[in-house]
Amino acid sequence: MGMEVYTGNIISAQKEPTHFMKASKIVILVAVAVLYAMQMTIAIPLFGAFVLETNQLGEMNDARLAAIGILLCIALVLDLVSFILAIIGSAKQEEPHTKMTIVIKAIMIPFFLINVTIWCLSVLAEFNPFLMIAIPLTIFLGVVLTYLYMFMTSWPDIIYMIIFTIKSKRRPKAGMVLGIILEFFFVVDIIGSILIHRAYKKTIEEMNGSEQIT
Repeated sequence: MGMEVYTGNIISAQKEPTHFMKASKIVILVAVAVLYAMQMTIAIPLFGAFVLETNQLGEMNDARLAAIGILLCIALVLDLVSFILAIIGSAKQEEPHTKMTIVIKAIMIPFFLINVTIWCLSVLAEFNPFLMIAIPLTIFLGVVLTYLYMFMTSWPDIIYMIIFTIKSKRRPKAGMVLGIILEFFFVVDIIGSILIHRAYKKTIEEMNGSEQIT
């Protein structure tokens, strides 16, 4: 039996196809829903204070803060589960469902717009003599968490394509290499996912063509 690389049909005629990659991305979708719930828990009182000039910041009580922490932890745990599933699916070289990644990143666009706004408002809220010392920490947390939110949608495809390239022993297409690089950066990561999707599909078509010839 030769190497097992997904070619658009079935990974191996002697094995039942598995769906760890698909499960990985479904878990990411659930994590995205949790992150949106967490975001609304933060955004409602924050926007009320800055936009509507109400005293809703006072509603940031212990229960609300605990809910935010719990939702964030759930999202991070789901992120870890997705990472493990992606490694297993990549090792098995299942169908990577690269189109799902594009959809997930598109769904996350409003989240990131609101997320940046929330962190900017948080920094503005600390512009007083008693809280200014916390501004660097707020900026640091904002950048780290936002990057983590972005990268959790990227690493299943990055892991998969690296293992796919090693197992297939084929020179990766320029689009795939560029796509993987772009997946590490804000905003252009969605362009990277599109490049990866196109490059992978083209590689599979070439592999299928080679198999038919032989």
